[in-house]
Amino acid sequence: MEKNELDKLLNDDEPIEDIKLDMDLVKKNIPSYSNQKLCEMIVCDRYFNFNQKIAIMCMEELAKRRESGDTFEFEKYIDAAYNSLPVLNFDSPDIRTVLQQAMKQRTPKR
Repeated sequence: MEKNELDKLLNDDEPIEDIKLDMDLVKKNIPSYSNQKLCEMIVCDRYFNFNQKIAIMCMEELAKRRESGDTFEFEKYIDAAYNSLPVLNFDSPDIRTVLQQAMKQRTPKR
């Protein structure tokens, strides 16, 4: 996405559509997801407080895989992924500031 496209999205005053996830479809597809994707969905819940039901389904799937002999260390992966994210500062006046903070943290220091 180009910078001007991002600026247009950030300056758009239109109401955001209420998008519903098809939980049955998510539940059906969870077994086909990689360990990493399941972990990232859990991290999204922890970071954004986004759909705890999906995170629980992902944790259940990871537990099933562990019981079946999968040796993937999902706890370490989840912790590392979560700790690599910038701290959200909700005292910021707008989302643009939060995005700029995140971009600054990801920019290599010279």
